[in-house]
Amino acid sequence: MENKTLITNNVEFACDLADQMLEMDGWGAQTVEDEHGNESYTEETQDRFNQYYSLIMEGLENAKD
Repeated sequence: MENKTLITNNVEFACDLADQMLEMDGWGAQTVEDEHGNESYTEETQDRFNQYYSLIMEGLENAKD
């Protein structure tokens, strides 16, 4: 159970940090709203988020080795 909690915490941390990096990278976080009022990142912003998230998770994985 402890390992599952650690993974959940790492995912939440990585998402939060990736969001912050989007705001700090000079491009900003561009969003769009669908017909139901749901807000999401544009494709370009989502791509940047995914790149940041991957780097953060890779760093967390390497840190525990």
